[in-house]
Amino acid sequence: MLFKKTLSAIALAVLTIATTTTSSPVPSVLEKRGLFGRYNDMDCKPSPSKPNPVILLHGLLGNSGEFAYMGPRFALKGYCAYSLDYGHMPGVPILGGLNDLMISAKELSDFIDKVLAATGASKVDLVGHSEGSTLPRVYLKYCNGTAKVDHFAAIGSNQYGTTLAYIVTVLEAANLFGAVKGVLNPVCKACFQLTLGAPFLDQLAEGGDTYPQVKYLMLVSKYDELVTPYTNGFLRTLGPNVHNVVMQDLCSLDLSEHLAQAVSPVAFNAIEYFLRTDSVTTAGCLALLQ
Repeated sequence: MLFKKTLSAIALAVLTIATTTTSSPVPSVLEKRGLFGRYNDMDCKPSPSKPNPVILLHGLLGNSGEFAYMGPRFALKGYCAYSLDYGHMPGVPILGGLNDLMISAKELSDFIDKVLAATGASKVDLVGHSEGSTLPRVYLKYCNGTAKVDHFAAIGSNQYGTTLAYIVTVLEAANLFGAVKGVLNPVCKACFQLTLGAPFLDQLAEGGDTYPQVKYLMLVSKYDELVTPYTNGFLRTLGPNVHNVVMQDLCSLDLSEHLAQAVSPVAFNAIEYFLRTDSVTTAGCLALLQ
């Protein structure tokens, strides 16, 4: 069932990007720069209608390849879009997000400054998947990032810890969690900062988990098998600038689990609408699958 759900989401994504490419009103961009438009192009200059560069943040054990669908789509929509590989451990060149989140937040801070300097923009919009949905909060709190972030959207959101498909629950019940942490923590420091009950997440939430000057959209899927329970992807300090949304409330046909959310047309269009309007779309499945 999980394989079928993932395959369905990927098929929808492929169909959507193919449709976007063939019907795009800017063929000159495609001819000059190929499918990726101005994706990861430091010469890109934001337009007045889309003034904030979009920075995409991958999840644990991932890399910027997670955004091979969303990155080009943002570019084709006219955004200056970038993806960042962060959190690499020495000797592990491909798998990212492993290092301490405080170190990754400093990497994000440096990259944001680089993008702002190159584009001339005053703020960025952050879009994070999985661990990339937690990292912006670390940046905002510990790197004085609130003056540089306008929107923060998340998919596969993990804000209050995960049991990792209840593996953590089983290990704790068997009194094995400490032993497993002792073995894995040297090579995956972030792993144990993201689990349910992690002191790091408790400290991150102290004083509230949002800032009034930042606009938030937390997208979660009830089919998420890695962030469990999926409702831990919601923010708890609520206000008019905070939107917690279950993807299936936008489109009941979206079967995306954790990984497939990164290639979901529903997720992409909901986020793009949020970046443009500061609000949550009320469009149905047909509109969100375009």
